[in-house]
Amino acid sequence: MRAGSRGLSIFTYALNARILRAHADRELRSSDLEEIIGWAPQTSLRAAVSNLCDLNVLVKQESDGTSKFVSTELTAAGHDLLLVADRLERWLMGAPFGAIALDSAAAAGAVRALIAGWDAKVIRVLAERPLTLTELSAEIEEVSYPAIERRLARLRSTNLIRPIESKGKGKPYAVTDWLRHSIGPLSAAGRWERRHMPNEAAPISGMEVEAAFLLSVPLVEFSLDSTGTCALAVLTSPGVDDGEEREVAGITLGVKEGKVVSCVSAAASQPTTWALGTSDDWLDAVIDGRFDALRVRGANPDLAHHIVRDFHEVLFPPLRRADLRGHYPRSS
Repeated sequence: MRAGSRGLSIFTYALNARILRAHADRELRSSDLEEIIGWAPQTSLRAAVSNLCDLNVLVKQESDGTSKFVSTELTAAGHDLLLVADRLERWLMGAPFGAIALDSAAAAGAVRALIAGWDAKVIRVLAERPLTLTELSAEIEEVSYPAIERRLARLRSTNLIRPIESKGKGKPYAVTDWLRHSIGPLSAAGRWERRHMPNEAAPISGMEVEAAFLLSVPLVEFSLDSTGTCALAVLTSPGVDDGEEREVAGITLGVKEGKVVSCVSAAASQPTTWALGTSDDWLDAVIDGRFDALRVRGANPDLAHHIVRDFHEVLFPPLRRADLRGHYPRSS
């Protein structure tokens, strides 16, 4: 699984979101939780709670030293996972053919399709340009043709990609704007993994970095006077003390009079303008709008600042409870 996939996969089981939100304000005994959830079989509910405890999202508390009055409450990881749930639900609300509830079968299907395409590099390759199934298979040699075909079918059925007309052989597929916005919940889940399960989380590699930037850049709006070249670069390897160079991944884009005229999946070695930071620096900038840790330098720093600010504003707009279809259940 690639960075972000493990955190999002928690919500492919509908009960998990409801259990987390039921615990938002206080600890709950099993009887309270059963009353709040209502429809779930007791065995399924207990299994889900046990799994969330294994993930250190919930923790058990004994009220009087006996197992009779065991209750559960959110850990720090659980509270942070609620923020991932909110961002995922915000994304699901923007589905092309109508809002999708977070705890629905449709949501689970969309998230599974997103994860499958993300992990198999299908989304990364399509982020660069539309391709046919045959062309995708040639680009992704480590995944079999039938496996890529299945992932394409799932991505299309969930409106994450769409076929486009072509005069050549085969049917090219292009990413949708809805898929572009999925970088929001993927980023939130990736940061959650790094903070709360660092020993198990997949590292953020150049593939994730390039895919995130390539998908996000078309969402940025530039003013007519925006012109210049800018590299967006991420230090993807840990620091070293022996003088070795650190690995850098990113993209370089050119803007002329408010239009993106070039965007290549490589950070230029000597860009005229650049924004550089670690994976954590970039996650904090895009998710929280905290830009201080990024190093922005060059001939046109305003262009770099504008791009990073737009990433934050487009992918992480302010959340209002009215924007979300779900709610935090309350017991009497």
